[in-house]
Amino acid sequence: MKLIYTHENRIMALNIRNVLINHGFDVALNNEFASSASGGLAPFDTWPEVWLLKDDDFDNAKKIIESISYNSIQAAWECKKCQEENDESFDYCWKCHEENE
Repeated sequence: MKLIYTHENRIMALNIRNVLINHGFDVALNNEFASSASGGLAPFDTWPEVWLLKDDDFDNAKKIIESISYNSIQAAWECKKCQEENDESFDYCWKCHEENE
């Protein structure tokens, strides 16, 4: 069994666990609810941990984790009607409400 991922945010650890499970890896999640013990333990020791059950899977699983980009930069788009710059996440211009085509 090898530790492959740990993060202070439980949601991040759960996401990595789910991604690895969806790719066919056997994993275990430790310390999922240990944050309440952070007064008696160092906070780092209470972070959720994702463990691989098969040591031989480590390199392939690590590549999958590294391929996930949490900080991807999204390309902005310019509204054809008012020329306002909008984030990629917008389907409509925030200024004139024109739909992105």
